[in-house]
Parts: sequence; structure tokens; C-alpha cells
Amino acid sequence: MDILSIDQIKNQYPNEWVLVGNPQMREDDFVGPIIRKLISGIVLYHSKDKRELGYKAADLAQSVEETACIYTGKVPKNRKFWL
Repeated sequence: MDILSIDQIKNQYPNEWVLVGNPQMREDDFVGPIIRKLISGIVLYHSKDKRELGYKAADLAQSVEETACIYTGKVPKNRKFWL
């Protein structure tokens, strides 16, 4: 599995939910969306359907130490996602 930068992930999987294994994050005290802290990681799974990713996440996460779930599209300002 290849380690991809956040820009590569966004380009390869536009408007999708992505499960990122062993995410590398910026070390500042930034509060906000994970996608803005993420530097790189291993794409374990991607899907347009958030529920599908949620069902697969537990099995796929066993192969890595940590995971992060991100959405690569634009989120409307009044929309909140819960995983």
C-alpha cells in the first residue's frame, strides 16, 4: 500500500468518503476538520456512501495502528456529519 499526500487523495477520490490508515497529521493545536490537519496516509477504503465505509472500517482498521475518516468533497456550511 502506498502512502499518499492529502492532495493526491483528494485528486484520486473526489467527493468520496475515505478511510485513511496511519494518518500523518500536523502537530499544531489546530481545532477543526481532520482533513485540514491531515498531511498523508494509506487509503484503506473509499466510497461515495458513508455507511458503506462505516461497515467496512472495523475490519480494515485492524491492519494499521490508527485511522482517520475524511470526506474529500465540499461540505455545505450548515451540514454536519456524524460517524
